[in-house]
Amino acid sequence: MIFKFRLFFVVAFAALLGITWSLRAAAYAPPFTGSTYRGFNSTAHLPPTDYAVVSFLTGQASDDSYFTATRVLTHQLLHAESTKVNQNTTSFLVLCSETVPAEQKAMLRGDGATVVEMRDVPVNWWIRSAETRWKEQFSKLRIFEMEEYSRVLYLDADTVLTEPVDGIFAEPEVVSLTPTLDRKDQVRWGEAKLPSEWLFAARSDNALTGGRSHPTPPLQSKSFNAGFFLIKPDRQVFAHMVSVMALIGRFDTHTLEQGLLNYVFRREGRMPWRELHWRWSATWPTERDLEEGVVTLHDRLWKTGPQPLRDLWNAKKGEMLNYHEKRKMTAA
Repeated sequence: MIFKFRLFFVVAFAALLGITWSLRAAAYAPPFTGSTYRGFNSTAHLPPTDYAVVSFLTGQASDDSYFTATRVLTHQLLHAESTKVNQNTTSFLVLCSETVPAEQKAMLRGDGATVVEMRDVPVNWWIRSAETRWKEQFSKLRIFEMEEYSRVLYLDADTVLTEPVDGIFAEPEVVSLTPTLDRKDQVRWGEAKLPSEWLFAARSDNALTGGRSHPTPPLQSKSFNAGFFLIKPDRQVFAHMVSVMALIGRFDTHTLEQGLLNYVFRREGRMPWRELHWRWSATWPTERDLEEGVVTLHDRLWKTGPQPLRDLWNAKKGEMLNYHEKRKMTAA
C-alpha cells in the first residue's frame, strides 16, 4: 500500500511539474506575428525581384566591427564589379534589429542597401548563451516571413565574396521544393504543424571536420553553419520555429538560432536540410579554399584567419572606402 501511494505521488508530481513547465513556456512564447515582421517605422520599399540576398545587423555589438563588415558586404554585392549581383533579379536587404542606431541605418541606405527595420523575435526565459548578442540573434529568423521573394539567400555580415553569389539561385538543389517526409516517429509534442513542402539548403560546418585544418574539398557533417543558407520563405515554417522556442530543452541553445535551425531541419527529421555544393561557402576558410574558388569565405577576417585572407578582407574594405570617397568628391 505504501509503495503504491509513493508511486502515485511520484507520477502525480511529475505530471504537475510537466504541466507547470508547459504553462510557463506558453506564457513566455513569442507570438506568431504573421506578416508584421517589419517595424512600425520601416518605410523602405522592398525591391520587386524574384530573389533576395539578406544579411542581419544587431545593435548589441560591443564595437563597430560588424557594422563595418555589413558596409563591406554591401559594397561587394552592389558595387564591386567582380562580385556584384544582377540587381534586375536579385535584391540586397539588411535586416536591422530594434537597437541598431539610426545613424548606422542611414549610412547603409546611403551605401545603397535596402534597410528593413524589424520587430525583434521575443526570446523565452530558458534560452541562454555565452554569446553577448544572444537576445537578438533569433531575429534573423524573420527572413522566413519574407514571402515577397521566391528564394532568399542569407549571409552573415562577416563574409568575403570571390565572385557573384546570385548564381546559386539556379543550383539544382534549390530550384524545386521538397515534400515534407512522413516520419511519424519525428512528430514531436507541442510543435506547430509543418508545411506540406519546403526548402532549406546550407553547407556543412567546417568547424566539425577539422576547423582551420579541414580538407578541401571538405567533408560533409551532420550540422550546418547558420551564417549561410538558402530558403523558400514560408510563414508556416516561422510559426513552427516559434513553437519550438516555447518548449523547454527542445533544442541546444548554446549556438542560439543555429541550434534551433539544426533541430528543425535535422537530417533525421521530417524536413532534412539539403547540402549545397562545397564551392559556395566555407567556414574556417583557408588559402586552399581561396585557391579552389570557394565563392564565400565566412570568418571575422579583420582579426583572425590566414594572412592572405586577412589581406583580402582589408583590400575589400579599402575598395569600399575608396568607392564612397570618390562618390563624395563627385557630388561636391
